[in-house]
Amino acid sequence: MSITFAELPLRKETIEALHQHGFTAPFAIQEMVLPIALADGDVIGQAKTGTGKTLAFGIPVIERVIAPNDSDWAGLPNQGKPQVLIVVPTRELCVQVTKDIEELSSNRGIRTLAVYGGRAFEPQIEALESGVEIVVGTPGRLLDLCDSKAIRLDDVYWLIAILDNQF
Repeated sequence: MSITFAELPLRKETIEALHQHGFTAPFAIQEMVLPIALADGDVIGQAKTGTGKTLAFGIPVIERVIAPNDSDWAGLPNQGKPQVLIVVPTRELCVQVTKDIEELSSNRGIRTLAVYGGRAFEPQIEALESGVEIVVGTPGRLLDLCDSKAIRLDDVYWLIAILDNQF
């Protein structure tokens, strides 16, 4: 018997955003991963394209991030520093994952930034300086930003690595 998102221990804002985008029940990968990830367990998942992997890791991330609109934001010692790092292999996937995360988290004021090569550093650095909670990036650009000290990952407590199964 399948469960619905409303039956999971999710914030009201997350359930509303899911419903707003037409999601009422988890897909198979989400149903397997969400209970473990929501309990702060480590997960390795593999599924075909289009089966809901982004939400399988995105929902727990959105649930755990302390956002500027949250009541405990004022007590956060490093406000606006990245709390989540999602490493993706390509710029196309970077854009897609960022879009999906933004759609489900914007009602909480969570700021998500895509960082990848082929675009100027300056807007990415300005966004980091303004404050972001989630960074989605390709390895090369993340290394460049770390080397230039434009990004600090001291406050990252969730790391998601998406691997390309072509290797």
